Amino acid sequence: MMKFGVLGALTINDVEVAGILTAPKPRSVLAMLMLEPGRAVSTASLIQELWDERPPRSAATTLQTYVLQLRRMFRDISSRADDHSNPDTLVTRVPGYLLKAEEVEHDLSAYETLVRQGQKCLETGDNERADQLLSRALQLWRGAPLSDIRPGPLLYPQICGLEESRLAATEMHIEANLRLGRHREMQSELTVLVGTYPLHESIRVKHMLALFRSGRLSAALDSFHEYRGRLVSELGLEPSPRIRGLQQAMLCFDPMADSLAILDRADSDVLTNLS
Repeated sequence: MMKFGVLGALTINDVEVAGILTAPKPRSVLAMLMLEPGRAVSTASLIQELWDERPPRSAATTLQTYVLQLRRMFRDISSRADDHSNPDTLVTRVPGYLLKAEEVEHDLSAYETLVRQGQKCLETGDNERADQLLSRALQLWRGAPLSDIRPGPLLYPQICGLEESRLAATEMHIEANLRLGRHREMQSELTVLVGTYPLHESIRVKHMLALFRSGRLSAALDSFHEYRGRLVSELGLEPSPRIRGLQQAMLCFDPMADSLAILDRADSDVLTNLS
């Protein structure tokens, strides 16, 4: 079985492809294909990724050369692994090329499956199981997605989408732990996240909750004021009723502020005011 990795540097069988394919453009072709195993990627899309809107006249021929390099690489990998069960990993398929998905272990597919399962457990209140599944999903990441690729107009938004998915999975993992009462354990991770995403409301809310539930009211309020200051100075906006409701609950020592349920109440109050 061949292993594909895109959640970090591009890898095949745990070996970084950059050590095999030193030229960047063949790696970009491979990345496009590895993000869509079992699906044909059009020649037009590959050419656009490599040369954007200004492809050379020889673009189609050059792309064929890159594909030949990739096929030779896959044959060499199969030969070294003494695996001859699927020698034609990369095939021509209208409207372009396709990486066969049979007999392939793909870190992205495994990650997405674990995240879906974890989200379902979170929605049904099985927080312990959600924590386990989401932890396993996040452990599959080895760094920034496709970190050894120079993204073009098609790969760039896909990389951004992967980063957003990782952040969403991280948030769900933190929420599961907060529901389980692990507020102190989550503080350091949340502190890093608010530093990385200072204007991300959902992360800020979880940071405030973790601090408050750990008996650090002053730090929780400082986190709110730092968020509000940046929001006003950088975007000219005031915090949403949701996060202001949490701040007020903390100032009043509302028992609900100890729980994520305070956010449900804040959302309900907003809807009432709008109706």
